[in-house]
Amino acid sequence: MSGATLQSKWNQVPKAVKVFLSRALIILVVWKILYLGFLAPHRTLDAPLTYSVASLTAGALNLYTHSKAYTSKTTSRSYKTETGAIGYVYEEAICINGKIVVYIEDACNGLELFVLYISFILILPSAAKYKAGYTILGVIAIYAVNVFRCAMVAYMVLYYPTHADFAHHYVFAFIVYAFIIALWLAYSNKVSLSNDSNPN
Repeated sequence: MSGATLQSKWNQVPKAVKVFLSRALIILVVWKILYLGFLAPHRTLDAPLTYSVASLTAGALNLYTHSKAYTSKTTSRSYKTETGAIGYVYEEAICINGKIVVYIEDACNGLELFVLYISFILILPSAAKYKAGYTILGVIAIYAVNVFRCAMVAYMVLYYPTHADFAHHYVFAFIVYAFIIALWLAYSNKVSLSNDSNPN
């Protein structure tokens, strides 16, 4: 497809869609530069977030099983880079009676889910009070659902190990993303109703 053809098709895209896509791209680029360049190397956000998710995961498992057998602890493992240097991965381990059940890595702490959710909220035009309210309540809700997901994965590793991997990568991932989409739809409907009732 030639550049002229692409330009022609782009010109046919409605202005509102262009604005939406442009804002989404800007947010994505800015976030990746900020995260990969400054936040990720020092685990500025990841360390406390992963720790809190692991702590609450252990607490949720204790609550569900009516015990105090589950705990969490910070662990690390080393690996060799392509250049031969030694690197380290820090993660939180969920334990039962001191024995490690699963690890919660930074990739599982929900940070990317927060960014994905908030980006959509910021892109859609609406009143600041709706943006703030849905951002705060949405992040709290997604955090809680992610803790539930981690607890269920740990539980399945212990009691249903043959199904744990499938549940981890597909079932619980579907639940989390479906929940986020439901929040988006609720926000979109609220924005629509707000715009209808306040055309100015």
